[in-house]
Amino acid sequence: MPNTYDLTYLKEVSKGNDDFMLEMIDLFLTKTPETLYILETAINDMNWDQAGFYAHKLKATYAYMGMHNLKDILIKIEKNSKVLSELESIPALFEILKTNTQPAMQEINEYKSSLVKA
Repeated sequence: MPNTYDLTYLKEVSKGNDDFMLEMIDLFLTKTPETLYILETAINDMNWDQAGFYAHKLKATYAYMGMHNLKDILIKIEKNSKVLSELESIPALFEILKTNTQPAMQEINEYKSSLVKA
C-alpha cells in the first residue's frame, strides 16, 4: 500500500509549531496500538457496536496523519459494523489495517526523531 503517511495536513494545522507536531505524533504512536488492540478484540468477539465505535474513533487519527488508504479501511469497518453488513469482510480488512499500520508507525517515529534533533 503506497504512501503510508503524509503529514501535510498536520503541518498546516501546526503552523510550524514543532512542539504541537511532536505532541500529535506522540499521541498517535502511544494511543493507536492500544485502540487497535481494543478494535481487534471487538472484531474477534463479534461485538459490532464496539468495533464500529473504535473504528470511528481511529478514523480521525489516521486522517490527520495522512494515512488515507487506511482511513478508508476504517470507514468500511465502521460502516459494516454499524449496519451489520458484510461482517465476514471485517477481519480481513482489519488485518490489512494492522499490517500496514506498523510500518507507517515506524516511519512516523523516524520522522519524529528528526524533529527532536532539529
